[in-house]
Amino acid sequence: MKGTSSASALPRSSSSRRLRRISMMLSALILAILLIPVGMGVLSMWMVTHPLCAHGRSPEDFGLTAEDVLVPSRLGVDYPGYFFSGTNGATIIVPPAYGQDRGGLLHEVAVLVRGGYSVLTFDSRPCGGIAPHSLGIWEAEDVVDALDYLRLRGDVDMTRVGAHGFSQAGASNLFAAARSDEIRAVVAEGGYVDYGPQTLGIGRAQDAFSTLFGLGALLGYRASTGLDMHGLKPLDLIPAIAPRQILLVYGSFEVTLAGARQAAALGDHVQLWEVPGATHGSYLWSAGETAFGEHVVGFFDTALASVSN
Repeated sequence: MKGTSSASALPRSSSSRRLRRISMMLSALILAILLIPVGMGVLSMWMVTHPLCAHGRSPEDFGLTAEDVLVPSRLGVDYPGYFFSGTNGATIIVPPAYGQDRGGLLHEVAVLVRGGYSVLTFDSRPCGGIAPHSLGIWEAEDVVDALDYLRLRGDVDMTRVGAHGFSQAGASNLFAAARSDEIRAVVAEGGYVDYGPQTLGIGRAQDAFSTLFGLGALLGYRASTGLDMHGLKPLDLIPAIAPRQILLVYGSFEVTLAGARQAAALGDHVQLWEVPGATHGSYLWSAGETAFGEHVVGFFDTALASVSN
C-alpha cells in the first residue's frame, strides 16, 4: 500500500511543477509584452532629447552679408551666431530649431533681411555639446540670453524686437515671450502647443501599445531632463502674451494643425496662417517667397511698427 501511494504522488508532483513553470513563463511573457512598448518609449525619448548638431548653409549661399558674433549664455557657453544688419530699425531673433546651427533657417532669414529687418541667429545647444535637449523649455532661456546680447550691442532698438522660429524653436519663442515682454511679436511655425497629446497621443483614447509607448516616453523625458513633459504646453501661456501679437504658421497637411487652430482661438492677438499644400517646414517653398513675405514680413511690419521708439 505504501508503494502504491508513493507512486501515485509522483505524477501529481510533476504536474504541479509543470503548471508552475507554465505559469511563470506566461507571467514573463505578459511582462515582456508590457515592458517592450514602455522600453521603446523610454529609448525613443532619450534619442529625441539627444539630437546631433545639424549644419546649415552659409549666408553667401543666399547673397547675404553677416557679422560673425558670439552670443553669451547663462550656461557659460558662447554660441556662434550671425547678425544681419537691416534698414528699418527692427530686429528679429531666429533661434535654432532642435539641433540646427546658426545657418539652419537662412532661407527664411533671407526673406526677413530683404524685408529690412536686422536678424540674429545662433547655434543650438547640441552644436555646443550641451545635452540633453528639453524640446523648448530650457531653449527659451537661450532666446532670453539673445535679448541680453542685443541689449549690449548699442545698435538695436529694444522696443522693436521680435522672434521667429520653426518647430521646437517656435514653441521656445512662445515660452520666451511669456518670460520677457521685450519680445514684442512672435512667429511660431509648425511647433507644438501641447507636446504630449499632439505628438504622442498622451491622455487620448488609443490602443494599448500606443498608451504604453506614451507612458515610456513620459518616463524617458523625466529621466533624461528631470522635467515633466506636461510642462511642454505653450498653449497655456498664449493668453498671457497678449496684447503682443502672435502669428502661427502651419501647413494644411501638418499633423499639429488642430492644436494651432485651438491656439488661434485663444484671443484676437493670435493669427493663424494655414499654408495650402505645406507639410512640416515647407511653408516658404509651398507658398512662394512673395506670399511668405506678405504674411511673415507683413506681420512683423504691423506688429513692430506700433511700438513707439
